[in-house]
Amino acid sequence: MHVTVEDETLREQVSDPSALARWCARHPQDPRTVAYLRMLGRLDDAAIAGRLALAAEGLSPVMRAVRRARYAHVLQWQGAFVAAEEQLDLAAEETGLEDPTSPSSMSVLAAVFQHRAKCRFEHAQAEHRDGRHEAAARRWGEALEDARRALFMREHLGVADEDVIASSRQTLARLARQDLAT
Repeated sequence: MHVTVEDETLREQVSDPSALARWCARHPQDPRTVAYLRMLGRLDDAAIAGRLALAAEGLSPVMRAVRRARYAHVLQWQGAFVAAEEQLDLAAEETGLEDPTSPSSMSVLAAVFQHRAKCRFEHAQAEHRDGRHEAAARRWGEALEDARRALFMREHLGVADEDVIASSRQTLARLARQDLAT
């Protein structure tokens, strides 16, 4: 099974949805199931799994931030942009609760910035479609800033692999086009 990110929408596409659905059925407690159910379009199931993953006891703040970002991504795909951005803001705060300068905290923070950039990207498009052009432009600017932060952090941390850096470059390239009409 292979997952790609579509250049225009910045959403994941799965090469074998049936195989992914079987994996989810075999691993319902795995926190990655939240993301995989979302990719399959099973947003209600993904939201439930996301809330359960966040409710787990004994999570470190950084692990809670990872799970919160996954849940926020589900909210984004449901069109609940404000709630998603609130969850991503909380996730960003959580990355700094242990050792804010550790590579793992910084790596998760970069991921949160990238997720928030994508959320704000879709939020800006929705605002534009609804005729709220000034709000859309403002949101797009925020998305672009988050994408720049994510890329900068990933390029300069020294812990991100090339696929992760390429993902940030892809996000920034899409946002840099300033094409709200999509």
